[in-house]
Amino acid sequence: MQIWTIAKYEIVRMMRMRYVMLIQFAMPLLLIFILGSALSGAFKVEDRNIKPVKLDVVAADSGALKSAVDAFLHSPQLGNLIQATAVPSRDEAVKHLRAGDSEFALIIPSDFSARVLEGKEAEWEMILGNNYEQNLTAETVLRSFLDKVNLNQAVFISAGPEAAAELQKQGGADSIPASGASSHVRLGHLTASNSQYSAMQYYAASMLVMFLLYSGLSTAMGLQGEKDNHTLSRLNAMPVHEYKILLGKVLGNAFISICQAAIIVAGTVLFYHVDWGTSYGMLALVCFFVIVASMSLAVLVALIVKASKGISTVFQMIVLGMAFLSGGFTPLPDGLLSQLGNFTLNYWAMQSMYRIMLDSDLSVLGHHVFVLACISSGLLLVSFIVYRKAGYHE
Repeated sequence: MQIWTIAKYEIVRMMRMRYVMLIQFAMPLLLIFILGSALSGAFKVEDRNIKPVKLDVVAADSGALKSAVDAFLHSPQLGNLIQATAVPSRDEAVKHLRAGDSEFALIIPSDFSARVLEGKEAEWEMILGNNYEQNLTAETVLRSFLDKVNLNQAVFISAGPEAAAELQKQGGADSIPASGASSHVRLGHLTASNSQYSAMQYYAASMLVMFLLYSGLSTAMGLQGEKDNHTLSRLNAMPVHEYKILLGKVLGNAFISICQAAIIVAGTVLFYHVDWGTSYGMLALVCFFVIVASMSLAVLVALIVKASKGISTVFQMIVLGMAFLSGGFTPLPDGLLSQLGNFTLNYWAMQSMYRIMLDSDLSVLGHHVFVLACISSGLLLVSFIVYRKAGYHE
């Protein structure tokens, strides 16, 4: 009963703070509208025709694989992807790239065939142009040949010296088909499936997760505020255990967060026509795990950091850092940042919501929700351990 009384007064205290209500309830809806409207073009999926890449080739290798390479670069199957032109030197190829006469350059080293026949890794030097899509097309096509060379090389070498000698005798030309890119590059229609989320859906999920985590900041500041105002010592003097004080304040803020999630979901459906899918029960479960993580993080920061300014700084760095790494502000390209984002709570919460929006298979959705539940449980356990050691008192 004491816990619920403390939670009730915490809710009343929060409701009286108009600026907090404005930030927690109005700000998310405003940001969803701004980001969803301004960046809608970045989420538009449409068919694109691939323009053939003007490719300069410096073929310094005259060994056994030269004929196979020439057959690959000038094969009819790749005519709509690359247009290879021979140039005498690397400097010439770089000059053409800078002048805009070519769009990609390939340098085949003089020891290419020798390295392959010796069992070493096949490598080419690729010089990128200014267009990302054309670079991606050319790299994909050319690497398909290298993958095929390395695969056949491994097969022949594993088969024994006789097979390797046969490869060298045949010059590799017959064992490496010119259509090696057929299994790596395929033209198709990206819009064949309607399973794509819009910008509004994307930012509705990302902002919902971020602001549910931000609700933990209000909790942490409230916990520290009791110390700064010297009211916590009075509460500790009452016949109420300190864990009840802490739990009551956390539950009160958790109730505010539940209302916040409900208003954001209802507001985006009503005003922005965001489709959250059909499994609102699963969506509620995802929000619950995010709220548990947020409250646990609030307790951790409030017990470890002893000053209000420090709590605000640390909490904002954590929330904004996870939001950025998970692609909460804009989708991140593949790379180190994207890989780091896979270790954030935001990533698993957002991906769970996207799977719900797209009505994904239950096993895929269950995997994301399970990982999110593990992260939330871990934070809850750590916060409990820290509380047992530090306690909540002045």
